[in-house]
Amino acid sequence: MAEKKKKEESAAEGKGGGGKLKLIILIVLVLLILGAGGGAAYYFFVLDKAAETTEEGAEASEAEAQPTEPESSEAIAPASPQDPVIYYALEPITVNITAPGSVRFLRVSITIATRNERVVAAIEKHLPMIRNDLLSYLSSQDSAALNTTEGKDKLREELHSMISADLTRSAQPSDIVNVLFTDFVMQ
Repeated sequence: MAEKKKKEESAAEGKGGGGKLKLIILIVLVLLILGAGGGAAYYFFVLDKAAETTEEGAEASEAEAQPTEPESSEAIAPASPQDPVIYYALEPITVNITAPGSVRFLRVSITIATRNERVVAAIEKHLPMIRNDLLSYLSSQDSAALNTTEGKDKLREELHSMISADLTRSAQPSDIVNVLFTDFVMQ
């Protein structure tokens, strides 16, 4: 009888050991599948975007090295009147007014209205040149003329044409709808 119990215990251990082995194999398979899925996700979402960025950078540098060709009429077509107006606010500009008078400082906040997102991108790209021209022009203004509504309207129109000319000179889209003053302080 003792031998019979030993055989039953041996058989039970054999069956239990096989169940544990199956569980270990199942866990290893699940981990391999999860690892493969994670690796595939990493490849498609991270490595592909890095490769695209590298390719775009190489294309951009090649495009800069080659002379630019005129873009298609569709790419440079002005925005339609149905497009929503996009407002792009420049940082405030403070200048010393060099013209004679009691006013010595002018602080202006300018917002540019356009219907074309490419104009906003062009302004951001050429912002140093635009701000330089604005600073030079604003510092030469006459404070007496700027105190009138007509003087401010004339200044807005001149700034509109100046910014448009800067963008045109840089071969960028320049369809600006309006130039607005959001802050205008003279001291």
